[in-house]
Parts: sequence; C-alpha cells; structure tokens
Amino acid sequence: MKNLLITTALCFAATSASAELTYGSAFAKVHNFDGNGGSNDLVTYNGAIEYRYDNLVFSGEVGKIDSDGGDFDFADFGLGYTLYNGVTIGLDYSGFDLEGEDADIVSAYAMYSFGAYTLGLSAGDSSDLEDTAYSIFGAWDVSSDGTVGADIIRLDGETLIAAYATYDLDRYSLDADFFSSDGLDVFALSGGYDLGNNFAVIGSLSIADLDGDDLKALSVGAQYEFAPGANVELAVGRIDVDGGDNVDRLSLGVNYEFGKRTSKRRALGGILVDATASSLGLTDF
Repeated sequence: MKNLLITTALCFAATSASAELTYGSAFAKVHNFDGNGGSNDLVTYNGAIEYRYDNLVFSGEVGKIDSDGGDFDFADFGLGYTLYNGVTIGLDYSGFDLEGEDADIVSAYAMYSFGAYTLGLSAGDSSDLEDTAYSIFGAWDVSSDGTVGADIIRLDGETLIAAYATYDLDRYSLDADFFSSDGLDVFALSGGYDLGNNFAVIGSLSIADLDGDDLKALSVGAQYEFAPGANVELAVGRIDVDGGDNVDRLSLGVNYEFGKRTSKRRALGGILVDATASSLGLTDF
C-alpha cells in the first residue's frame, strides 16, 4: 500500500508538471484622433494564450480594431506536437474580416529547433483566396531576454516580409517590427523603461510608406502597474501624413500579460494585425 501511494503521488506530480499555461495576455484601449477640424475614435481589443501539455502546445489569439471608418477582426488558433528530434508539426487556423473582405486559412507547418535557432515551412489553403498560401519562417534567441525572427509569406499573389526583434529586461523592454508588401513598407519601434514604484515610461515611433506617401507616428506616455503583470496607460502622440494635416492622438488603455511565448510559429492573422497597428502608430503596448 505504501508503494502504491508513493507511485500514485509521483504520477500525479509528473502529470501536473507537464501541463502549463505558459503565456497569456489581454488589452483594451481607446484612441482618439483629432485633426483637420474633426475627430475619430478607435478601440482595440486583444487576447492571447499559449498552453502546453507534454509535447502538445495550443495557442490562440483574437482581436478587434473598431473604428468609425471600418472594423478589422481576426482570430488565430494553432495546435502543434514536438517530436523528440526537435521537429514540431502542427496545424493552425487564421481568419480575418476587414469591412466585408474576409478570409479563412488553414495551414500545416513543420519547424525544426536546434539550440537557439528555429526554421520552419508552412502551406495553407482557403476557399477565399485564389492561390495556396506559403511561408518560410525562422527565429534566433540571441539571449535569454532577446529574440529576432522573420516570416516570408506568399499570400494571394503577393509577398509579405515581416521581421521582428524583441528584448525584455528587468528595467526596460524594446520591440522592433518591419513589414513589407506590394506598395507598403512599415518600420515600428516601441518600448518602455521602469522608473520604479510601479511606474514606467513608454513610447513608440513608426514610419510607413504607402505607394510613395509617407506617414510618421510618434507617441510618449506612462504606465502604472496596479497588480503583477497588469497596468493602466496613458499616451499622447502625433501622426504626420505627407501632404496632409497633422493628427493628434490620445490613448487610454489597460494591459495584462504573464509568462513568455515558447513557440516560434507566428500565425498569419496576428502578423497582419501587427502591420496594421504599426502603420497607425498604435505600438506603445
């Protein structure tokens, strides 16, 4: 009986340790744009999780950009299985809806992790698109606190390049994103610095080129952490459009985040939302 109890306890402990919610995040923000004698409100919502059970990893992300001029909704869900040779195989779903222009894509992928490096391939199909969607992606953990990566995606006859770098240290965090597709190039930089006493300063800079028209967005603000991983923020910014009037932006939001993503697979919906948010200068979160 004693041996049975010990064995049962060990099995229970092993089972508990193998299941873990490794990452979670959520935010809701209100942005007010004021320029050329008028104003417009834009609201953004987002939530994401990553859950691991032994060699299985489940990830999901949903979001919405709600504006007086149009909405953008998206959802990503993925399931992967890691083999003992470092290869992960999986399926993911991406769906997005931009003012009636929508698509649902189911992709199969395989990626190989060796040390700090990850390389992968994916192919996806959708009845909403004319061609199969392909991607090549990779990532490099340059340190325990920093990662760089890139995705090259062939989607509906166009090529999208999405590269990123992220660093998250005790006192400051820094994120950089670059997106390029036919007629659009976006570079965005955002970060924060911990001042102590639960206060931090945040800021962002983005530069976009849309068919020769430049857009520059700059913002600065502050965050207050009222609970571990949860904070409220206030930011002000300005958007400068070539040939147009400057637009002032005021943002108020709440954020929550814990853990760290372990999978290097970035689903299509999240990449497109990052590109949209970066071009609007909404990257100070």
